[in-house]
Amino acid sequence: MTPKTATGVKAASAFDTPMRSERLSDKVAAQIQQMIRSNELQAGDKLPPERELCERMGVSRTVIREAVRSLAAKGLLDVRAGGGTVVLAPSPSLVSEMMTMMLHGRARPGGANARDPVLFSHVQEVRRHLEVEIAGMAAARRTDADLTEMRKHLEQMKASEHEPELWAQSDVAFHAVIAQASRNPLYPVLLGSISDMLMEVRLTGIRLRGTPNRALRHHKNILERITAKDGPGARQAMLDHLSESEDTYRKARAAAAR
Repeated sequence: MTPKTATGVKAASAFDTPMRSERLSDKVAAQIQQMIRSNELQAGDKLPPERELCERMGVSRTVIREAVRSLAAKGLLDVRAGGGTVVLAPSPSLVSEMMTMMLHGRARPGGANARDPVLFSHVQEVRRHLEVEIAGMAAARRTDADLTEMRKHLEQMKASEHEPELWAQSDVAFHAVIAQASRNPLYPVLLGSISDMLMEVRLTGIRLRGTPNRALRHHKNILERITAKDGPGARQAMLDHLSESEDTYRKARAAAAR
């Protein structure tokens, strides 16, 4: 195991002088980020002082500061006034937020959203692969508490069919519980990263007559298969639901455009 220095970071040899053929701050940031991924730097470790980093990596303080700022913006470092720079553990909520920002294109003017037919197609394609497998895993791993939560959200959907926002929120929550029931912590993060866009899809689809009843019927079928621990049946039920949902969204968009 590589020893830590007095500042809390692993041995000085972990830092190498970055190549100068690329933007130095990006190279430094990538090197520190790789050290975090490989656990050479762990949550709670402090980075050495700026002067020490400059000497080790052969770059200026400006380069170090730019690299630290970019990693702090990603939520990987915490720059504390008078307390140094501390390594943070990436949280699922942070990963989800970053993926959502990427999908919505907030970093550029006129970013795409669920109304963009190309992006909608991409999101739905990912959703099919993701949620169908989630349903199968949930059928194998769900607990009685998971089933209770799913039933609760179905009841909320049934009671709020004339309140689009609440209905859509209950729909999202139902799918979120299924992801949690998979017992794979990555599934809720991945599904959560597109939940904002899927909310828009649901709020568009509910404008089409009969949508709440159709959705509820499909959700009940999914719940029945998960309750029965029928993995193949749960996957098929989810696939049927997503196919119907996509068709509903397209019809609702077409109706609104007329």
